[in-house]
Amino acid sequence: MPQSIMPSVLVLIALSLPAYIFAQTNELDSATFSSPAVVQISGMVVTGDSLSPLPFATVFRKRDMRGTMTDANGFFSIPALENDTITVSSVGYIAQEFFVPNDLELPRMNVVQPLGRDTIAIDQAFIYPWPTKERFREDFLELQLSPDAFTIGQQRLDAADIYDRLMEVGRDGGEVYNYTMQQQAQQNYYQGQLPPISLFNPVAWAKFVEAIRNGSLKR
Repeated sequence: MPQSIMPSVLVLIALSLPAYIFAQTNELDSATFSSPAVVQISGMVVTGDSLSPLPFATVFRKRDMRGTMTDANGFFSIPALENDTITVSSVGYIAQEFFVPNDLELPRMNVVQPLGRDTIAIDQAFIYPWPTKERFREDFLELQLSPDAFTIGQQRLDAADIYDRLMEVGRDGGEVYNYTMQQQAQQNYYQGQLPPISLFNPVAWAKFVEAIRNGSLKR
């Protein structure tokens, strides 16, 4: 090789060597820091007390706030990356989170996530048909009952009127049944003999005399 070409070859090799080293370094970095694998997460969301399926619960990735909802049977399926955090929430329940590990043998993961009930104490509230107490006082004082309405109410509570209406209605089926059964029981009790006459019953006479003394018969 001529001596004049040697310097040019050495300069070309010196310029190509850094590019080769940089390419090898990029390949090593790409192999070392590879992107995380995609994991398909499937499972169910259940209640913490009875382990019943919890429908329409929200399941989302905390990284990008994207996710899905459980179906009517509490089942869900969502793709995620390794090292992702999955949040599960539902109205009336305490939200829970679980972590996607990076050492799974298969690119899928099964989860059963229970949620405990979130009990919230609400302050006592009173609901009135008037906006303020002063308005209630004014409306109550301005309220005037007509005498006709009061009179009609008294007539409806009259004892004689109630008795007359009761006699018009008559006995219902239950009363007729009880009266008939009492009569049959009395007939069966005195079957084969004459029924006693209260005229010769000393107890009945004693009650009659006591009623006369007390004035019960005058009523």
